Amino acid sequence: MKPETPWKRAGYCAVAMLAAANAFGETTDGGVADGAADAVPAIVISALEAAARGEAFADDLHPETAKTGKPPSSVQQAFDVRHYALSVRIQPESRSIEGTLDLTFRAIEPLSAIELDLDPDLTVHAASMAGVAATFERNGDSFTVALPVQVDAGETRVVRVSYGGQPHIALAPPWHGGFVWSEVDGTPWFATAVQTEGCDLWWPCKDTYADKPEEGVEVAVSAPRGVMVASVGVLAGVTEGDDGFDTWRWVSRHPYTGYAIAINGGPYEVIEESYTGVNGTTYPVQFWALKKNVDKARKLVLSEVFDDLAFFERLLGPYPWGDEKVGFVETPHLGMEHQTINGYGEQYKRGKHGFDQLLHHELAHEWFGNVMTHRRPQDAWLHEGYGAYMQAVYAEELVGAMGYFDRMYEAYVSNEHCLPVVNPGVGDVGEAFDNRDIYTKGAWMLHTLRRYMGEQPFWGGTRRLLYDTREPWSLAYPIAPRYRTTEEFIRIMSEEAGEDLSWLVAAYLDEAGMPELQARRQDGQLKLAWKVPGDRPFPMPVTIRINGEEQRVAMGGAPVAVPLPDGASVILDPHSDILRDLPIIGDCAEQTDAQIQYNIDRFTRMAREYSWQR
Repeated sequence: MKPETPWKRAGYCAVAMLAAANAFGETTDGGVADGAADAVPAIVISALEAAARGEAFADDLHPETAKTGKPPSSVQQAFDVRHYALSVRIQPESRSIEGTLDLTFRAIEPLSAIELDLDPDLTVHAASMAGVAATFERNGDSFTVALPVQVDAGETRVVRVSYGGQPHIALAPPWHGGFVWSEVDGTPWFATAVQTEGCDLWWPCKDTYADKPEEGVEVAVSAPRGVMVASVGVLAGVTEGDDGFDTWRWVSRHPYTGYAIAINGGPYEVIEESYTGVNGTTYPVQFWALKKNVDKARKLVLSEVFDDLAFFERLLGPYPWGDEKVGFVETPHLGMEHQTINGYGEQYKRGKHGFDQLLHHELAHEWFGNVMTHRRPQDAWLHEGYGAYMQAVYAEELVGAMGYFDRMYEAYVSNEHCLPVVNPGVGDVGEAFDNRDIYTKGAWMLHTLRRYMGEQPFWGGTRRLLYDTREPWSLAYPIAPRYRTTEEFIRIMSEEAGEDLSWLVAAYLDEAGMPELQARRQDGQLKLAWKVPGDRPFPMPVTIRINGEEQRVAMGGAPVAVPLPDGASVILDPHSDILRDLPIIGDCAEQTDAQIQYNIDRFTRMAREYSWQR
């Protein structure tokens, strides 16, 4: 069957992600979904309030399953994942799944066993290699398969695992993730959203960002007839079963982080348009929309997605997966950056800066997150700081400086100052995302760096971060993904600037607080000095405006004195070029208390809007 036939026949980060959406000037409030109940079940309210406070609740996850991106075990370090082939049967009536995984791996050292992660809510039924049954042993959130024969270093093998059960139901997707179950007019509507918990919530995997399958993935999903299934890569075909279930087979040749592999099913209709990218490749743009929203989805594609793509490709370079698709799918939750199939639940609202900020943000992650992936949890700001900053840059293009600084001001006042943005103490991605400053302070650091470096060096360095070249315009597919660290970011930007910029980045990302520009008038002078957390060096020059005249003041370690007429009007940093401590943010405790109540209110509102159940 041709890939396009099925839809012609049948005619979505952590609490911090929600806070960050508000911080950048968007409410993310949606209209009430069809059939939404006026009252949310008491168990949902209790669980949501506990989640907002960081407390345990009755059906909380296994504490190790909840961690994604944690250091792999010694057994996991001994093999490299080459390919995932996942086949899963979705059973909405029982909210259960049954699946099989074929894992292709290469031994890095002699292997007698492999270890995969899987939530203990799901049962491992059997394992085998080359048709020979293998024994396996459960160990909390993981299991070990004893290989029938030893696999020597350098050899490649395939292990098959069958499993099943009732996967963890998302509490507040996508921030507290899992499987999302819903329905539309009696037809099942489901999705997966597991960014901060990881792929092991619903399938056996190596739940780390540090080992993507170099040879790609295959996802075959069987669902009740009438349900169309959207997933990663390219639709290779649909097989109609004799049991009332159809199997949708999706394939991709690209590496994926586990959480970015998603499945979505519902009564969809597919809008497809073609877009020609900056490298001359024409690729499909697909939007899998609920049938009632087809016209809205088509308008969104034609009026915004094309413009978003043009913006990203103009500043950054080619869309990374143009040999497959740009994909969006309507979800029963707000959204998530799943590679080639971004979850979308913003309900077709134009944001206050003239564009759909959620669609734009998730699309940004195809560059910042999917093709460029942070190597360690502490580097998560590379995804979210950049991802959030791109909306401010886009607002600047659409409505000018007022749009840019409106978003940046809202981000500024939402900084918490509780933890460093780059915090080596975080043990997994979820812990990193608990700090919303990875969005807000990360974006403001980029703003300050851009102002300091200038346009061409900043964007050239950004393109090198993504593609290893500042001139990626003619790159052909496949485009190689790469891992990055904060240290690599500093090296690249320093090379572009022609000077060591570690002092600038470290002052913002390695400290919980911000530099303070101290200024006082004395004896006909304006005396200026930087006070920096950790007493770090910070030779940041400052523009000052005295009686309407601007001058740039070089700053070093010692205070600087500038002549100042009596009664002069003084404005420090009049163009807000520098992220610095200003008396408009409460302390860490004040910010945290306010955010807890904000999240309780927001979670419960969204539970009504999306009809969340347990």
